Parts: sequence; C-alpha cells; structure tokens
Amino acid sequence: MIGIAAVFGAISIFAADFWVKSQAGALPEVKVVSVAAPQQPKIEFKTIVVAQAPLRYGMELGRPQLAEIPWPQDSLPQGAFPTIDKLLADGSRVVLSPIEVNEPVLLAKLSGPNGRATLSNILSPGMRAVTIRTDEIAGVGGFVTPGDRVDVVLTRDAGDIQEVSKNAQGAAGSTVTSEIVVSDAKVLSVGQGADERKTEPQVANSVTIEVTNEGAQKVALARTVGTLSLSLRSAADASASKGGLTTISSFGGSVAANAQAGAASLVSAVTKESSEPKLRTVIVTRGDKVEEYKVPSREPPQELQQ
Repeated sequence: MIGIAAVFGAISIFAADFWVKSQAGALPEVKVVSVAAPQQPKIEFKTIVVAQAPLRYGMELGRPQLAEIPWPQDSLPQGAFPTIDKLLADGSRVVLSPIEVNEPVLLAKLSGPNGRATLSNILSPGMRAVTIRTDEIAGVGGFVTPGDRVDVVLTRDAGDIQEVSKNAQGAAGSTVTSEIVVSDAKVLSVGQGADERKTEPQVANSVTIEVTNEGAQKVALARTVGTLSLSLRSAADASASKGGLTTISSFGGSVAANAQAGAASLVSAVTKESSEPKLRTVIVTRGDKVEEYKVPSREPPQELQQ
C-alpha cells in the first residue's frame, strides 16, 4: 500500500508541474514600450520695472528707487514698463498711489511726463473734489483716512420749515435738524495727505471728498446754512443711506409737547387732590371706650400753599 501511494504521489507531482508549465506558455507575451515625457511649455521672460524702495504719494521717481527684474511675457500687467529708460524717456513722473517694494510700477499709479501730484490726476472721470472743514469731532476722531467712504451730515436750525416749526411747538432748540447731504463719498485726502495706505489716526482741519457735480453743489450750499460733519461707513457697506430730516421730535415727541403734557398731568393731579376734602382723624375717649371720627380739614392742600 505504501509503494502504491508513493507511485501515485509522484505521478500527481509530475502532472501538476506539466499543467503549470503549459499554462505559463499560453500567456501572451508582455512587451515593454517606452513613452517619451511631454515637453514642458517654453516660458519666455522679459524685464519689468519694479520699485526698489517704498514709493509714496507726491514722490518724484528716480533711478535709485527703481529696478528691472525678469517677468513672464505672457503675464505682463497692463501699463507696466519694460525698462527704466522707457519709464523716464519723456520726463520725470510723480507717484499718485503708494507702491511697495518689488511691486510693478504701473502707468495708472503715476502722473504724466513732467507732471505734478495733483488731486485732478486721481479723480474719477466726471467727478468733482470738494473740501469740508473738520475737527476732532466732525472728522470722526481722526480715523477717516484716504480711500474711506463717508456720509456728509448737515446740522442746522430749520425753524423756517413749516413742518419742523409745527412739531417743535416753540421749545428751545427743538427746530434743530440733521440730514444727509451726500452719501457714500470717497475720501481723497485728509489735510494735505493723500496716501491711501496711511492707517494711523490723524486729526486734520479739512477733508477732501469725491462727489458728483450735483453733490458738489449740495456741499457748497450746506456750508452756508449749517454745520457739516462726517459719518464713517463700513468698508463692506455699499447701500445708500436714507435721506430725510431728523428732528428732536423723532426721539419721542417735541420737547415742548412733552413739557406741556407733564405740566398738564401735574396740574390735573393737584386739581383733583384739591377738589377732594382733606380729612383729619379725631379720637374721642369715653371712659374705657375709644372712638375715631373723620372730619373735614379747613387747611388748604400743601401743594396749593406752595
């Protein structure tokens, strides 16, 4: 039995080896094909003029402040200069908007050849520049800086307006009103500075804003009839401010009406109290029996005595 098992085991081993080799020969031949790597796109570089030092409003450009660096030709910014010679070829230029180190010097941030740093160069087409006298209060504590958006508020005595005069009812100071003259105006300069990247508070006696032609007329007229102040807007707020007059009566009625209502209430209370007889308590003792009686008093009320 052992011999027969050994013979069958050897036969199975040879059969399995033969089957594996036959199956391996039946597999398709694998061919290795080499694929060439894709060519990287060729980038062409040209030079561009950048700032070598911080440039601020009003500074005149000079060669020591500029440098030429390589820049991809396909991504050149609009208004860039390829060389310093081309930038200064027609004459000297003045900086109108701040430029930081290694920032491209663009035509939109410079004046024309032999130009000056004037507000007319940074005004938008069709817009006007007007100046408003301010102080620490009217100028929002000096936190208004170039580039901010503000509302111009007019405060005046509008007693000649029939509606305001009617609501005031003769109370002192109740005819003072406030209204928004210009909404969402851009600040061009604070004092004599027009640097949009200056963020520290600066108390100045004037603020120049950018308005339309109609807005310039409103501001000029408002300066002659009352006091102007600024209201600083949020940088994310682009909605228009609501107009209309704001009076003291907007805070819950005019001062005169409230005073008259209070006086009438006091007189009514005193009159009511005076019309009712004032009673006094009289105690009568009879032996061990004590009795109390309420009798009218002949003395006038204390409020009427005063």
